[in-house]
Amino acid sequence: MVVAAAVRSDDRPMDSRIQALVDEQHGAFSAAEASARGIDATALRSAARAGQVVRVRRAAYVDRVAMLAAGPDERFRLAAMAVARTRPGDALSHHAALALHGLPLWGHDPARIDLLGDARQIVHRSGVSVRPLEGAHTEQVRGLAVVGVARAVVGTALTMGPDCAVVAGDAALHRGLVGLDDLLHEVAGVSPHEGRQPALDAVLRMDAKAESVGESRTRLILQDAGLPHESQYVITDEFGFVARVDFLVDGVVLEFDGKLKYQRSRDREDGPEADPGEVVWLEKRREDRVRRLGYPFERVVWDELSRPQVLGRRLRDARRNRRSA
Repeated sequence: MVVAAAVRSDDRPMDSRIQALVDEQHGAFSAAEASARGIDATALRSAARAGQVVRVRRAAYVDRVAMLAAGPDERFRLAAMAVARTRPGDALSHHAALALHGLPLWGHDPARIDLLGDARQIVHRSGVSVRPLEGAHTEQVRGLAVVGVARAVVGTALTMGPDCAVVAGDAALHRGLVGLDDLLHEVAGVSPHEGRQPALDAVLRMDAKAESVGESRTRLILQDAGLPHESQYVITDEFGFVARVDFLVDGVVLEFDGKLKYQRSRDREDGPEADPGEVVWLEKRREDRVRRLGYPFERVVWDELSRPQVLGRRLRDARRNRRSA
């Protein structure tokens, strides 16, 4: 699915009927829904030319302001919603369902939207894949039929691969949206030729302790490298609590260093939310205390996650230096 480029708005006010539609439907609508409001094709084309709405697929539209203000996950969610509104009776599935459930996406195909509907076999057309609904349980999210979180996670493992599924599954487990039993139940419904074993492998790699996409991806690298580790490890001294760290890797502290870390207090013991400058100071103090206890401290940032061999070498060097000290 190709999202049409948004042209520059000419500052004309949007047709009040279109404005009402996007306000009521979270920024997405179909041409049929517009027609039901008395908005004809000419009015829609005019709104698109004026840069007020974006046509993301045939008969599927998104509010331009919402699209421009959105990050990648939200843009995909808007597009998925618009496409689903062109197919009443179908249910969003796989990573499109994950997007509607507000779960993070990583390594997915933003040009593909999966639905369950009235199909006898899988049909792929213009970036949309439709599978048989076959009595699947669905729920309403933003006024649209969407498969449940567990089914979406397991389905994503089959279509987008384990990393995408694990990132979303970690978040779902962490937020309490699903339990491990829910995910295993969905895996049991996958036939061997569909990929039951890869789906099971992905589920068994998920961890409710992960607090961010960066932590999930870092853990996957550690697992792939065969490096023994503990997540959300609590370090103490003779006086009690010192810090909770993302990972302890054979005696080496490893932290994913995302921007979010500096927008909040790292440990509950640090007290209430602090301003960014205060959080940076708390993080420095925390790292110093950990180092004084003899733990090597390594940090990994986003662009290093694409070079796992570098991270592995750094951790091995840190372990070697610690043992020789």
